[in-house]
Amino acid sequence: MIYIYGDSHGEFSFKNLQLPHKNCREYSITMFRIGRDNIIINFNKDEHNENSIIVMVYGEVDCRCHIQRQINMGLNEDDVIYNLVNNYFGTIKNNATIYKKIIIVGVIPPSRQNDFEKIHGPITHAFPFVGSDEDRVRYTNKVNKLIEEFCNINGYVYFNPYHYYASEDGNLNFELSDTSCHLGNNSFFLEKFYELYNNL
Repeated sequence: MIYIYGDSHGEFSFKNLQLPHKNCREYSITMFRIGRDNIIINFNKDEHNENSIIVMVYGEVDCRCHIQRQINMGLNEDDVIYNLVNNYFGTIKNNATIYKKIIIVGVIPPSRQNDFEKIHGPITHAFPFVGSDEDRVRYTNKVNKLIEEFCNINGYVYFNPYHYYASEDGNLNFELSDTSCHLGNNSFFLEKFYELYNNL
């Protein structure tokens, strides 16, 4: 059985998954919160056994607004990103102790603020874009690089087919999105996940 833990991307990226699974996603949960609280939201250790495949999908919200907010408070960019990923993996190691495989999904390319506002209007509500488009691409790339490194260290599987959905500048190709920050047509994502699953 596959257990998917994540924010809203745990739903949108895995919609129509044709494998036995339980989607335990919870909207708007940050990687920062998972690492800070040492709790994976909706995680029930009693559900798992040596055949469980645990999938983790967090980080988009952090790259879109929270990393820049911390930098604006005077913290060092690389320190913020390292602590974010390090604490995240600490929580995974502390909680996920029985499993067949742990798969950590990389962070989706960030949406351009202008693309979002063309559809939805100027942002005057709680859907923040903090920092420039270029900043958010850089944060996403750095977070993904560290996730991959930590996966290699801990024997986890790094899964990131999002390059298919990125524009040349590293932002999300809005034509392949849901006109917000998620995947629209996720067939390529699922195709690559099936390939990964069949080789576990």
